[in-house]
Amino acid sequence: MQFKERLIGTTSVVTSSARVMTRLWLLAVLTCVVVVACERVPLTAPTSSTISVTVDQTTLPLNGQATVRAVVIESGGTPVHNGTQVVFSTTLGSFNPIEAETINGVATSRFSAGGISGTTRINAYSGGASTGSGNSSGGGVEVKIGAAAASGNISVSATPPSVSQSGGTVTVSAIVFDDSSNPLPGVQVQFTASNGALSATTAVTDSSGVARTTLSTTQTSTVTAFAGPAKGEVVVTVSAAPSVTVDAPPTGIAGEPVAITLSVPAAAAGTAPRQIAQVVVDLGDGTSRTFTNVTGNVGFTHTYQNAGGYTITARASDVNGNTSVSSDAIVITRQQNPTISSCSAPATNSASTPVAVTFSAAAPATAQIVSARVTLQDGSVIYSGSNAQNFNHRFGSGNYTITCTVTDSNGNSATASTSVFVTP
Repeated sequence: MQFKERLIGTTSVVTSSARVMTRLWLLAVLTCVVVVACERVPLTAPTSSTISVTVDQTTLPLNGQATVRAVVIESGGTPVHNGTQVVFSTTLGSFNPIEAETINGVATSRFSAGGISGTTRINAYSGGASTGSGNSSGGGVEVKIGAAAASGNISVSATPPSVSQSGGTVTVSAIVFDDSSNPLPGVQVQFTASNGALSATTAVTDSSGVARTTLSTTQTSTVTAFAGPAKGEVVVTVSAAPSVTVDAPPTGIAGEPVAITLSVPAAAAGTAPRQIAQVVVDLGDGTSRTFTNVTGNVGFTHTYQNAGGYTITARASDVNGNTSVSSDAIVITRQQNPTISSCSAPATNSASTPVAVTFSAAAPATAQIVSARVTLQDGSVIYSGSNAQNFNHRFGSGNYTITCTVTDSNGNSATASTSVFVTP
C-alpha cells in the first residue's frame, strides 16, 4: 500500500514536468512566428511606376567615377514612398551601393568605370518597375569608358619634328578628345611607326589627356596613334644639313679690312626662314667668329695683319645636329706706300733769286695723300700742305739738303731728298 502511493506520486511529478516542457515548446514556436512576421520586407515600386536614370558624366576615363540618379514616379505622377529600394545594373564597372533607397523619389549611387574601355548602359529597377517601363521613353543611360569615349579626334605631334641625318630620338604626344572636344584622361592609346623603334607601343593619357612615347629613327617615319575610333598621325622627317656659303674677295691688303659675307638661301615662298643654330667662321689666321640664330645673310669685316694666302671656313649647324662646311680663299698682299715722283731743284742757284722746287707725289689706289712737307737739314720747314705741289723758296748762300715727305690716309709715308747749292 505504501509502495503504491509512492508510485502514484512519482507519476504525478512526471506528468507535471511534461506539461511544463510542452508549454515552453509552444511558447518558443509562437515567439518564432512573431519574429518572422516582424522582419522588414523591402519596399519596392508599383509595377506601373516609371524609372528614369541620369548620369552627371556620360564619358569617363578608365577608373573614372560618376554620380547616378534614378527618379521613381508612380503612375499617378507622384514620387514613390521614401525608402523604396532601387537596384542599379551595368555591363561594365560597378556601383557603390548597388542597392539604394529613395528620398523624395530619387535613389543615388556612385558608378566606378573600372579599367576596361567600352560602352555600357546603366539601368535601374525596383520591384516590377524598371528603366524604360511605365511612361519612360528610354531604357537606361549609355556611358562611354576609356577609349570608347574618344570622339574620333586625336591630335598627334612630335618634338622635335625631325631628326638629324645621323638619326635621333623625338617625343611623340597624342591628345585624345571626347565629343565635346575636351581632353580625355585615363585613355589607353596604341602607337605604331613605319620606321624606327618606339619606346612603348601603348600609353595611357595623363590628366591633360596626353599619352606619350619616344621614337628613335634614322629614316623618315610615320607614327600613328589609335584610341577607340580616334586615329591620328605625325610624320617625323630627316632634316637636311643647313646651307651656308662663305664669300670673300680674292685679294686684300694687310692692315686693311676685308668684307666677308655668309650667304643663306632664301626660304621657299610661304614658309618661315630656316634657322641655323650656329655658324663658326675660321678666318685662317688663328682667329674665328661665331654667329648664332642665323636666318639670313650676314656680313662682317676682318683685317689681316700679314701678307699671305688664307682659307676662310664656315661650319654651320642646326638644332638637330646637322652640319655643313663652306670655304673660300683670299690672298693678302703687303700694303702699298705712297710714292714721290719728284723732289728736286736746280743744283746751283743765286741767293738773289728764289729757287724753284718741284714736289709731286701719288697715293696707292686704296688711299689718298693727306699730308706733304719739305724740310731742310736743320729741321726747318719750308713747305707744308695737304698735298705735294711745286713752290719757290729764297735761300741764303750755302749748301742745302731738301727732304720731301708725304703721308697717305692709311698712315703710310714716303720720303725723297735732293741737294741745292746757293751762291752769294
